[in-house]
Amino acid sequence: MKKSFELEDSFKSLSHIPRSEIQKRKTYNTIVRTGRPEGPAHYIARNWTGSLLTFVMILVCAAYLLAEIKTPAQEGAAALNTSEIFAASEIVITYLTRSDSNDHFNLHANLTRKGVSIIDEASWLATMNETINGGNTVKDAPVMEGGYDLLLIYDGRKPDKCKLWISEGNVYIQRIKEQRVYKVEASKAVKVISMIEHMEKQIQF
Repeated sequence: MKKSFELEDSFKSLSHIPRSEIQKRKTYNTIVRTGRPEGPAHYIARNWTGSLLTFVMILVCAAYLLAEIKTPAQEGAAALNTSEIFAASEIVITYLTRSDSNDHFNLHANLTRKGVSIIDEASWLATMNETINGGNTVKDAPVMEGGYDLLLIYDGRKPDKCKLWISEGNVYIQRIKEQRVYKVEASKAVKVISMIEHMEKQIQF
């Protein structure tokens, strides 16, 4: 109410000043505008740039903090020794038996029954591990004939059920329910074949 009286007094004082009615009206409008508070639209229009700048700064800070959190984790993973990573999934023992068919897998429950060979020889395990984990795949592998069921037991992950077969001096391995076929390195295939032949003499497949 006080402001209203002040405006009225200011307006009445205009009549004592020797000016035209137009000038008095302009002066009155100026006084009214300066005394009237800004509406929401005027406030938003005047302050939108500041709000936008604040929002952008918050986004930049959040992105920076997120990058700082992720980077140490990635560096830590990269710093892990490669041999330690592979050691967690190394083959520790294998079971081998003659396959009944290309589709059926015999090694399920009783792994110590007659006709199953348990192999934990170091060079054999290394060859199997390198073949399966090395990614040495072949596209035109020969058809499996007279193959073997091979069960690979790992340290730290689920076993692999595989088929192994020999063709023209080469050794091929394929995981069950997987299309890819892995080929044992030629320099190691000879020893793998020799070990299988030796086991066939020792154990009746």
